This record gives sequence, structure tokens and C-alpha cells, in this order.
Amino acid sequence: MKCALNMYANCIAIVLTVSIFTAVNPADLRCHRTLKNLPTQCHYNETVFSCVNANETDVCLLKLVPLTITHVVFSGNILPDLPAYLFGNDTCRNLPNLKYLDLSDNQVEHIDNSAFHCLPNLEVLVLNNNIWNVSTDTSVFAHSSSLKNLSLSNAMMTRSGNVSHVTWLNWVFQNSDLRNLEAVHLERNGFWSLSESQAFPCKLPSLRKLYLSHNFISIPKINISCLEYLEELHLENNSIGYLRQPFMTALDKLNKLKGIYLQKNPFYCDCHLVDAGFYEWLQKNTTKVINKDHLMCLRPFQSKNVNHSILSLNTTNFTCTKPINFDSKLQASYIALGVVLCIIGILTIVILFLNRHRLRNRCKKVKESCSSAMAAREHHYSAVNV
Repeated sequence: MKCALNMYANCIAIVLTVSIFTAVNPADLRCHRTLKNLPTQCHYNETVFSCVNANETDVCLLKLVPLTITHVVFSGNILPDLPAYLFGNDTCRNLPNLKYLDLSDNQVEHIDNSAFHCLPNLEVLVLNNNIWNVSTDTSVFAHSSSLKNLSLSNAMMTRSGNVSHVTWLNWVFQNSDLRNLEAVHLERNGFWSLSESQAFPCKLPSLRKLYLSHNFISIPKINISCLEYLEELHLENNSIGYLRQPFMTALDKLNKLKGIYLQKNPFYCDCHLVDAGFYEWLQKNTTKVINKDHLMCLRPFQSKNVNHSILSLNTTNFTCTKPINFDSKLQASYIALGVVLCIIGILTIVILFLNRHRLRNRCKKVKESCSSAMAAREHHYSAVNV
């Protein structure tokens, strides 16, 4: 009888414990934290779990997220490593209702390739303002086919040479399943170039919005030919002097493209801009190019076009100054110097010839003076010796 009572009491205890963790899998109760002792900056209700600027270093809190939650905002903390099965303990814990996950500003350096597994309906993932070392985590989004919006703004580790940076990111997308992704944010990652060899857009067949603003891209060569659903392309605040013909041709072939954002680039307004066809292309695409009247000339610095809108100028204003041929200039200088030296030499000879008699008499007098001085000195020494 006593044994039966003990078993009954244990069952009641288990039920009560499970009820405390609203819809939390009992297999995850190994976490030493509970929903009752959350930091003051953290709170939750039936659909939202939020923990912002709590300086939390314990990823264990994410393992307590109730199954009913649809939005998780866990930002402003310190989580350098995001482990496998972020919301479970060593094994997958399915969160079927989770649609929005914000892990920005967490100093994230490493993301395990299985960190986002078991989130079958996740639509928005925000990883902004982290220091992610992309090269070690190239299969992070391999099971993220439900994602519609991926935000990686200022998300990657800053490096002196970001060519490898972009290459590794290309591998991340190549190894991903992002068939439903509609928007990707890649602003403020210090990208200098995006070449056609990096074909990651072709792994994003549903992409509608591509954000590449606030980088250092001077010549965009990104392969956009396979983005048939692209509606917006953001290239503001880069280092673009003017677009090249192959890229403009690719843009013209995107039938659904509604907005091309190019403002706040240091456009180079000389003859090359017109020769490349950029001026004509702008005139033809006045509806697609957003804020077209605010595309300002900022180079070359000595040009009269500086601080003028590109479309406010005529083609005759886009001129190129002839480059200085330093070899010919130097050659001309040498010739001029030679002529001057020859003239000086000839004048010197003429002057000497005209004054030859005077010079001869002067030399004779100097010679006689020297002879007299020598004779006087010899006489003086002879007198002393005597």
C-alpha cells in the first residue's frame, strides 16, 4: 500500500513539473534554468519569447522556449557559439509553430551546421550585427527550406581581404536549401566585389529582394540572370562609378524588376560614363531606377560636373581631359635645355674670340707678375742663407 502511494505521489510530481514548463519537452528538463527564474529583461507569453539586452551567456534559455511560441527575439546577449539543435539537448526538438527568430547583436562567431534543424516552419531569421566566421559553417541553412527572409546585415567577421569572405558566403548558399527565400540582406559586410563566378543567386530561385547597400562594391558583376522573380535590387552607398554594359543588359532582362536603388554612390562623370552606355540606360529606365534625380556626380574631383545630378547634364558635359604624356613632355624639355646650352656655348666662344687680344695681354701681364714675384722670393732666400 505504501509503495502504491509513493508511486502515485511521484506521478503527481512529474505532472506538476511538466505543467510548470508550458509545453516544454520533458527530455529537455536537464537544463538547470527554468522559466520561473528568467532575467528581468526576458519575458514570454503564449506566442512570443523575448530576451533583449540581458547580457545572457547561457544558450540554455533557448531550450526552454515553449512549443506554442511563434516569435523568438533573443538579441543583445553574448552567445559566441550556437550549438547543434539550438532549441534542444543534443537531439532535435521540433518547434512547429516558430516562424520568426531574431539572434542579432549576440557576438555570434560560430554556428553549428545543425543549429537550425527541427524548425520546419521558420520563415524569418535575423543574424544582424554579429562576427560570424563563415568559413567554418558552410551548411548552416541546409535544412531551412521554409525561410522567406534572411537577414545577414553586418553579420560577418571583418577581415582585411574579403574576397575569401565572399567566396565562403557563396559556398554557404551553394550548400543551402533556400528554395523559398524571398529576401536576403547582405548590407554592411565590407564586400569589395561580387563576381560572376559567385553564382549563389541561382540557388535562390524565389528571391524578390536583394540588399547589398553600404558595402564597397565598385563594379557589380553578380550573376542575376537566374533571378527571374527579382523585384528590388539595392546597391546604395557603395563605390560604383557607373554600371557596365553586361550588368545593365542582365538587369533589362529581368521582367519583374521594379526598383533599382543606386543613390549615394560616387559616380564618375566623364566620357567613360557615356561611352559605357550608363547615361543612355538611365534615361531609358527612369521608372525602374528609384530616386534617379538624386544620382550625383562626385568624381573626377576637378570636374565642373561635381555635385550635379547625372540626368541634369547633357552628353556634351561628360568630357575627358587628355592624359599628360610625360615621355613627350620630358623629351621636349631635354631638347629645349640642349638648345639653350648650345646658345650659351656659342656666345661664350664669340665673346672670347672678340676679346682675344685683351685676354692675351692680360695673360702676359699675369705671367710677368708671377715671374717677378718668383725672382724676388729667390733673392730673399739667398740673402737669408748668406
